[in-house]
Amino acid sequence: MTTELRRHPRLPLHAPVPLAFSLIDMPISVSSDRVGNGTMADLSIKGCQVHSDATVQKGDHMSLRVHMSHRDAPVSVEMATVRWTRGHAFGLEFISLWPDDEAGLREFIDRASVHRPAS
Repeated sequence: MTTELRRHPRLPLHAPVPLAFSLIDMPISVSSDRVGNGTMADLSIKGCQVHSDATVQKGDHMSLRVHMSHRDAPVSVEMATVRWTRGHAFGLEFISLWPDDEAGLREFIDRASVHRPAS
């Protein structure tokens, strides 16, 4: 039996959500040679799973822009931390995002939850 450690339920996405990211070095500086693209496979208000060909490591920090169908502008996550990696997938914890972007993320999750197929 596995124990669920997440505080916020994940929403499986039935269509991949495209995103772009830049790895951040600490102290904070964005490295232009450490950028990538990927798709989001599931999402919560505090994190997501990403599928990408980019190489990342547990503990890496990144900013990302998520292109969501209900908004003209992408949702910006100012800082996220890689919590796990597995092949071409990795898990992110969202650390910092602006209130408007958090509201856009919540709206996307709410809309997707309403239109979610019954199990």
